[in-house]
Amino acid sequence: MKNCPSRSTLMSFEQGELNDAEAAPVEEHIRECTDCAGTLNEIRHTDPDTQMLRLVFQKADTDLSIATAGTDVLRGALSDVSQAGAKPQGARASIRGDEAAQPASGGDGAGPTAPASPTWNIPDYERIALCGEGSYGSVWAVRDRVGVYRALKAIDLDRLERARIKCYELSALETYCRKVTRHPYLITVYHVGEAGRCLYYTMELADDQRRHGAVGDPFPADYRPMTLATLIRGGRLRVDIAVEIVRRLLGGLAKLHELNLIHRDIKPSNIIFVNRYPKLADIGILTAEEGWGKPIGTPNYMPPDRAKDKTADIYAIGTVLREMIEGRRTGSADPAAYESAKWDPDRVREVIARARAEQAADRYPTASAMLEDLEACRYLTEGSLFDELDELFSPPPPTKPNVAVQLAFALIDRLPWIAGLIVLLYVLSKLW
Repeated sequence: MKNCPSRSTLMSFEQGELNDAEAAPVEEHIRECTDCAGTLNEIRHTDPDTQMLRLVFQKADTDLSIATAGTDVLRGALSDVSQAGAKPQGARASIRGDEAAQPASGGDGAGPTAPASPTWNIPDYERIALCGEGSYGSVWAVRDRVGVYRALKAIDLDRLERARIKCYELSALETYCRKVTRHPYLITVYHVGEAGRCLYYTMELADDQRRHGAVGDPFPADYRPMTLATLIRGGRLRVDIAVEIVRRLLGGLAKLHELNLIHRDIKPSNIIFVNRYPKLADIGILTAEEGWGKPIGTPNYMPPDRAKDKTADIYAIGTVLREMIEGRRTGSADPAAYESAKWDPDRVREVIARARAEQAADRYPTASAMLEDLEACRYLTEGSLFDELDELFSPPPPTKPNVAVQLAFALIDRLPWIAGLIVLLYVLSKLW
């Protein structure tokens, strides 16, 4: 790319709206052009969805006025918001290894906000590739002693302490690891440890985006984690696919809600695919407490009433389902987007509308309640269910043997008669 990209192109790049072919030259240009790198950094700090931020913080206990704040104050406020969990839209710098993170190689991000740590003092894990980095930590693809690839998240406790930022991760890990057993649609945490002033934990590594499957030897040099954000970045998904993905995620979320756990940060980039199974990931701000203090999460996926209970998760996953079907820039949805031969479009819309209701009392109370209603959206023609069951449980039709096999079985069936006839002829011959 010879000429500098426009500001709108940089904004699209920052928000992950460019496909791989469009993003690659922009990324290469940003690495070499300090002016564009500075513009991108400015976009990250001054062009959030300010209307949504005002809505989230209008009743918060703060004297910060987002609308009138100066540039320096706004940058500091947005930094605090980002580290507290309420991140502005498009903030790609993250310690979470999602679409907003710097990929290991050839990624679609403009680079992390902090340099990778030059030292590695975490025992038993060999770091392979950087998946994402933020101000207080990083996510790596690592290999353990037996050669298994994992994702490892490392958090710099000294940086958090100096910034006077609460480490939500530790309490979230304690709660999650104590209560959650393995579930096909929830991320599995394998090991939690501390090395010096670094808190770290390992978990399942997302599939490789380019290969649509688990990584293996040799580790791909261009590895990128496969997330739901990756899928919807290329355009809307068919209703059948979107509903099937959300049905599975609701199963995982229902398990959390059954254990009285609240995820608090459900969004496409926090939904990964492991062996092609969608899983709720990024448990960094998960909690077992309802009615927590400050609003936490990602603004576009937080309910307008700032509810601090399970209905906040419901609002988020309803928003995810709507984005999959209607696209990221939702407005007046194309009715054709909901057409399906398997799912009733009107009822699917009703489920999304109830999940995204403005008041918590009008939303589904738990994920299992939403899942039940979503299952009821399936078309069921007369006899179709029983036809499927008959096909599933019926024994396979017998295969017709060839002529030689048929003759052999016929001969075996008649052996007693042939033997009896031979004995009879022998006896008669003796009598005569």
